[in-house]
Amino acid sequence: MATEAALSALDRAWSLLAPLGRPLAVIGGVALAAWNHVRATRDVDLLIAVDLAEIEPLLAVLRSHGFRPRHSPPVRAVGDLHFVQLLYTPPDEFYDVPLDLILAESALQRSALERRVQREVPGIRGPIDILRCDDLILFKLVAGRLIDLADAAMLLRENCDVLDLAYLRTWLDRLQLGAELAGVWREAFPDAQPPASLRS
Repeated sequence: MATEAALSALDRAWSLLAPLGRPLAVIGGVALAAWNHVRATRDVDLLIAVDLAEIEPLLAVLRSHGFRPRHSPPVRAVGDLHFVQLLYTPPDEFYDVPLDLILAESALQRSALERRVQREVPGIRGPIDILRCDDLILFKLVAGRLIDLADAAMLLRENCDVLDLAYLRTWLDRLQLGAELAGVWREAFPDAQPPASLRS
């Protein structure tokens, strides 16, 4: 589960970013917990629809309330995707909470933001937006690390009855992730075949 410091950082960041009117969603450990997969997390990951050219005014708002970019210049790139890593020390805490602000630039990221849902999260004032479980699974498959694949298996196991299988199939084909999903399914359900609509 998220630490109190991570929840405090998320609460502060959300209160600053949500009023700016940009589509925004939580995609890290807090989102996993909302879909019944609780694991310890000390950081915050947010996905936001903002153009690279418009990022500086947004960062100015965060800086003015104690968020500090970890790098100079603050925007980092991996391939064609961009993100900002920040640090925030919540009141009455003695260590920094990392916050990653990921710009929604890929087709999958933009689609996921359009499908986001609201959830109440203990420790956060008011509802916040999180990604749907289908999109979290796809994000985990794209990331492909062992911990991400384990997360995807747990999300499948805990939420199989609420997944949009047609949506998953569309993106599995588009991103060529059928083999990855098959492996995650075997981990989640060793004795059961995936639905016909998810088989490669």
